[in-house]
Amino acid sequence: MLIAIEGIDGAGKTTLAKKLKKWFEDRGIKATIVKEPGESEWGKIVRERNFSAEEELELFLKDREVNVKEKILPEISKGNVVIMDRYYYSNIAYQGAKGLSIEEIKVKNERIAPKPDIVLLLDCSPEKCVERVKKRGKASRFEKLDYLKKVRELFLKIASTDKRVRIINAEKSEKEVFESAIKIIEEFLSKRDSSLS
Repeated sequence: MLIAIEGIDGAGKTTLAKKLKKWFEDRGIKATIVKEPGESEWGKIVRERNFSAEEELELFLKDREVNVKEKILPEISKGNVVIMDRYYYSNIAYQGAKGLSIEEIKVKNERIAPKPDIVLLLDCSPEKCVERVKKRGKASRFEKLDYLKKVRELFLKIASTDKRVRIINAEKSEKEVFESAIKIIEEFLSKRDSSLS
């Protein structure tokens, strides 16, 4: 099972990923968190400095190829759960907000990366997210308010056309966000189990 957690910076993706990993493991299911950008040379480069939207996308794609080959597919082939702390939906929203074709970004990614079973979109106002990011320290170049507003709009646009994407109100408490995520995962698992029987 492949779960992607998406949302703008400060929405709570990393917190939720850790809680979901523990939830699966408490039930005897091995779960791995894969964070993007990853630790490949491309992932490190994209975090270090500014690039054009096209260059950024190419770096993310190269980094994702490494993640897919070395982490995602090996874990899925063992029957484990992979929890993505960001996935290619972030490319669609972030580089799309810089003017690239969202359809083209999607096609390029789906050529190299497996589609997730579920996308948990943590939706939160950019103002609140920027406030959260400031509390935890240094903001990155991706965390400008006007830009995040465009990114959020694109995430919501994607959610309106992609049945894999489930929106969770990330302005609620960590506990409520976690409970919403579990409800979505349990619904997915029960549907999948009933279709297998």
